[in-house]
Amino acid sequence: MDALGVEFPFAHSTEFYGYLINALSYENHGEFVLDYFAGSGTTAHAVINLNREDSGQRKFILVEMGDYFDAVLLPRLKKVTFTPEWKDGKPKRLATAEEAERSPRIMKVVRLESYEDALNNLMPARSDSQQKLLGSPEAQGADGLKEQYMLRYMLDVESRGSQSLLNIDAFTDPTAYKLKVKRPGSEESREVNVDLIETFNWLIGLTVETITAPRTFNANFQRDNDPDLPKVSPRRLLLDGRLRQNDQGPWWFRTVTGTTPDGRSTLVIWRKLTGDAEQDNLVLDEWFRIQDYSSRDTEFDLIYVNGDNNLENLRQPDETWKVRLIEEDFHRLMFADTEV
Repeated sequence: MDALGVEFPFAHSTEFYGYLINALSYENHGEFVLDYFAGSGTTAHAVINLNREDSGQRKFILVEMGDYFDAVLLPRLKKVTFTPEWKDGKPKRLATAEEAERSPRIMKVVRLESYEDALNNLMPARSDSQQKLLGSPEAQGADGLKEQYMLRYMLDVESRGSQSLLNIDAFTDPTAYKLKVKRPGSEESREVNVDLIETFNWLIGLTVETITAPRTFNANFQRDNDPDLPKVSPRRLLLDGRLRQNDQGPWWFRTVTGTTPDGRSTLVIWRKLTGDAEQDNLVLDEWFRIQDYSSRDTEFDLIYVNGDNNLENLRQPDETWKVRLIEEDFHRLMFADTEV
């Protein structure tokens, strides 16, 4: 057990790690320090100590799959971020104003879906007769019906729509996408929300500049009563008045702006869909106008929206479209073949 009250076998000296990191630092001390086998978090501890000493801007990225991530690593970093001196697992003193200024403001934890989680989230739709056939002795064995069925049919057909395989229908509410995640150190799973917004930012490589707070709206509608139209003609839906911001409103919007790796300025529009496409798209058009956005101006090179929409689109010089569906690129990037 060290001064922070951390128990971990074969833990290395924080001072030694600090010496190694400092020896490789450049003049501005603004490097990223990456540790693929983070263990108890000594690398991050050393980075925090160095930044406190020389007001550096080093940042750490840790990768760890062991159960001790939650039991040891994360509690340790929370402690050392709070104050630098500990004894028997208790703080000896509070951080000085200068130490607090040079300490991390936030640590982001990103959890990757495990193999077990992927299997747990597959939900095959199978009849009793199909299940009975697969359980028969004739279906067993290598290259038998059961094996061929599992490999060639189940993942393609029966499990279609499972959350692990990216259930596009669930994008109607970007705040409610859920996966079953195994608890560390046990076989028990719990259902957790997946941050689709941040996941998409990662997928397109977006350098984020702004993320707006969610805003919700109410709206009223009426049908066009143009007397010149024949009575049997479909009547166009119109907004009856303006959108009204309301915490309980059914129309929810949140936007992200940033830059893609190839330098294109990007606007990502997330919204909750009510199931009435005509109303949803009318509200989107009006909201888009209120924000003073336009598909024709040069403020953004790319505009992403979840759900089918009526926003004016433009074909770009590279034959791609300016306004794009989030679901299409999300699915393409999640399952794209990559060259090793």
